[in-house]
Amino acid sequence: MNILLNFSNFLTSVHGVLIKRLLWILFLFSVCRFLFYQFNQVFFPDITPEGALKIFIGGVRFDVVAILYTNILYILLMLVPFKFKYKAGFQTVLNGLFIVTNAIALLPNCADFIYYQFTVKRCTWAILGEFSNEGNLNSVFDGFLVTYWYILVIYLMMVATLFWVVQKTKVHRIASQKGVAFYVKHMVIMVIGMILFVGGVRGGFLHSTRPITMSNAGEYVERPKELYLVLNTPFCIYKTIGQAGYKKVEYYQDPQQLATIFNPIHSVDSVQAPFKKMNVVILIWESLGKELVGGYNQDLENGTYKGFTPFVDSLMRESKVYWHSFANGTKSIEAIPSILTSIPGVQEPFISTQYTNNNLPSLPRMLEEKGYHTSFFHGAPNGSMGFLAFCNLIGIKNYYGKTEYNNDQDFDGIWGIWDEEFLQYWANSMNSFPQPFMSTLFTVSSHDPFKVPEKYNGRFPKGPLPVCQTMGYTDYSLEKFFQVAKTMPWYENTLFIITADHATFAHYPEYQTSVGNFSIPILFFCPSDSSMKGIDYNKIVQQIDIMPSVLGYLNYDKPYFSFGKNVFKENSMNYAVNYDGVYQWYNGPYVLQYDGEKALGLYNYQQDKRLKNNLKGQLPAVQNPMQDQVKAFIQQYMNRMLDDKLIP
Repeated sequence: MNILLNFSNFLTSVHGVLIKRLLWILFLFSVCRFLFYQFNQVFFPDITPEGALKIFIGGVRFDVVAILYTNILYILLMLVPFKFKYKAGFQTVLNGLFIVTNAIALLPNCADFIYYQFTVKRCTWAILGEFSNEGNLNSVFDGFLVTYWYILVIYLMMVATLFWVVQKTKVHRIASQKGVAFYVKHMVIMVIGMILFVGGVRGGFLHSTRPITMSNAGEYVERPKELYLVLNTPFCIYKTIGQAGYKKVEYYQDPQQLATIFNPIHSVDSVQAPFKKMNVVILIWESLGKELVGGYNQDLENGTYKGFTPFVDSLMRESKVYWHSFANGTKSIEAIPSILTSIPGVQEPFISTQYTNNNLPSLPRMLEEKGYHTSFFHGAPNGSMGFLAFCNLIGIKNYYGKTEYNNDQDFDGIWGIWDEEFLQYWANSMNSFPQPFMSTLFTVSSHDPFKVPEKYNGRFPKGPLPVCQTMGYTDYSLEKFFQVAKTMPWYENTLFIITADHATFAHYPEYQTSVGNFSIPILFFCPSDSSMKGIDYNKIVQQIDIMPSVLGYLNYDKPYFSFGKNVFKENSMNYAVNYDGVYQWYNGPYVLQYDGEKALGLYNYQQDKRLKNNLKGQLPAVQNPMQDQVKAFIQQYMNRMLDDKLIP
């Protein structure tokens, strides 16, 4: 009886209330993980019951860390060895602190239920920098709430639970000890609490335990993609606050050996044709995953699949197409550096890092030196996504946004000017530019909430995903652009590149993999060059290949820096790279997943499209050279960023 009484007294004591409330938050974090999986289970198709249990156990470890970070002030104030913490007014303040801090922590967890579908990553601290450039943030936020109202409902239910927990777990038991006994007891409890806290936030109590990081989630998964099930979003945010940046890597001590394996310095051929002053026009299409293009998917649905881009399908027949083509990131802000500077994002979008202050390679700047007029078009409010600032950094002289368009009647109300009107504006603007020119446009209409102009409601197939009809609309807009462009005097003297910023939420299983998440079209189209046609099923192409390939096609006559390759050059290294929680290194038909220390997976992604058969350790003649290559790439990337050596 005394034991039960003492236990009951403990539950209503300040320390009992603290433990109960933290356990309730742990429960809510577990609910968030379950809901995260429910909303995104298409990304995790191969989880077994045993794997799910392991993920849950690992997830608790990361949840504890996030909860302790979130509640550090609340825990400290509940543990201080002073009697004022029992006062009703002070407890009221602590109740408010508990509700507010945990409500803030639960918000990004809930937001990632949906946002993960667009980025295929948990949000990190960099997300604040990404949205800081959005002048239309209120509209975007309002649109999110309308489209995904049920996420708001879930979040409000969790906040309501916090209020309920506070009401049900109040401190009733006051301090019974008098004088020195009180302070001694509570000081001992505080010391024990701080020891437990430190062990909790480190992820263990052993002397050898290093502070837990996002990569530690790999202990609980079979496939790298599953890292994001183990992790929670507050943890990812906390662990990336004030990141110092990259660290020196020394896989290879011999610089010559390093350069032999992977060398980002591109030299000029001893015998080279004269420089071709052709116009260069690059269209970056918002969210155009390869799944949506019928021309790439003739085997889907037993050969009946049509896709949603009939004009692109027709353009493929007149273009140089590389069947295996990839984005280097999963966000819009990762595409611009990849395409225009041949710098992929590693771990975080390059635009969000401190290394944008480096002396950067730049396709616009190199072409400007050859007498080119340079421009960038983006129909969103000027400065959106940080594009304007980055364009200035890489030497683009002319920026055309919503301000320059100067007609809000064509504004979609959220993201920018409708694609149809803005692409017409682009075509007519280029007609006023002196030749040769380089111009890039980034579309906006195929973005969530996936609206089309009212006059086109019902015109384009909706398909299984909300994005599908907007793809049909942008495809139609591109067709109308080319109808106008063909009448322009600069058309025949132009190299067009059509690509996407990133893929999007996929419907078919083969596009829901770590490879499918990065699969995008990349087309090279030149009306005056009949040799620039046909499909290449062997060579891999990626966004960072666009810059060196353009320079190679134009016979650029100076050495330059590029992490990509010239796909038009014979015997060039056949690789691609992207980052999906781990490095993914493609070489020929294989993709190697590497965490910086060891290989986690090896797949023949061209035959094993759903990545079911992990060949790690089975093909050393394939795996070992690929592992050498990705290590050389990482070392070149990290060390050159740190040393500001991105120019030959």
